[in-house]
Amino acid sequence: MQNMNQAYQKNLNTDKNNISKTGYRALFLLLKLIESPKTRDEILACLKDDPIIKTEQSKDTVTNTINALKKAGCVISRPTQRTNNKYVLKSHPFMISLSKENIEALLSLRESIVTLNDWQLLVNLNTLYAKIAKYAPDLESKNMLFFNHPLKNINFSIVRELLLHAKLKKHTIITYNSPKYNEESLYFTPEYITLENGKLYVWGYSSKYNNISYLRIDRIKKVNLINFLAYNSEDAKFEKPNIEVVYKLKGLSAMMFIEDENEIIEKETPNEEYSLTIKATINNEFNFLQKILSYGTDCLLISPKYFKEKLFEKIKAIKMEYQDDRRN
Repeated sequence: MQNMNQAYQKNLNTDKNNISKTGYRALFLLLKLIESPKTRDEILACLKDDPIIKTEQSKDTVTNTINALKKAGCVISRPTQRTNNKYVLKSHPFMISLSKENIEALLSLRESIVTLNDWQLLVNLNTLYAKIAKYAPDLESKNMLFFNHPLKNINFSIVRELLLHAKLKKHTIITYNSPKYNEESLYFTPEYITLENGKLYVWGYSSKYNNISYLRIDRIKKVNLINFLAYNSEDAKFEKPNIEVVYKLKGLSAMMFIEDENEIIEKETPNEEYSLTIKATINNEFNFLQKILSYGTDCLLISPKYFKEKLFEKIKAIKMEYQDDRRN
């Protein structure tokens, strides 16, 4: 591969090739103007540094090449003091052109991405659409690409603060516009962010409920880091509760189980139906409940009793919802 690259470079640097220097120079100059506006001297320097052109060009060559590009359909403004004496490429025949149908397809794609519940992917897609918007056929289409997305009401400075506090594992006081209690201050330790049903949520430990809970980010008005030196209240010095849960697994779930820092295999009984007994230390009841449900009939919850009751109520609610759907 190295020899091939060397041969290719050698071929570029020889005069015995079939490249039209005039045509190549025009395309090269177009590429450089697409990158950014340039003065005549900057263009001459780029031409000299190119391995194919590689020689000094005259100012008239630049003018003639610019004129050739204009005849080919490019719109290039003349250097003025307002442009810092630079040639500015306004448009060219190779620019992307989007139709109404293209815009509708892009919007449909974004709506389908929302169902994946991947908020970071959606943010990246919105950034891409903001760049694509300049090629929209009209102002309405441009605004649809810019603003018609489920995160339009999110203050991303708040998102950045939440992510920072989650990374540093810092307690905060959040000013929250609650639909039930109006504006309130909450001691909250953010852990992670999720997108569910088109809404952005932050999950973390809430001292108000002494448990893991979640807050809608579009309802958060302010995030303040707690300075413990300024607080004497014991309410500010909360710790997340750790709950010990014991459950058993069988079948494929037992075979595929891998220990992590919060779960250990307490007992292995290969001759019994449930071959693994696992002890878990949890602080997020909601997430752990979802995990237990994902095991289906492979899982048998042993303790604590109140958690077994929660699981029973959850399964009963799912069953009732399923029966209601069948009746409808």
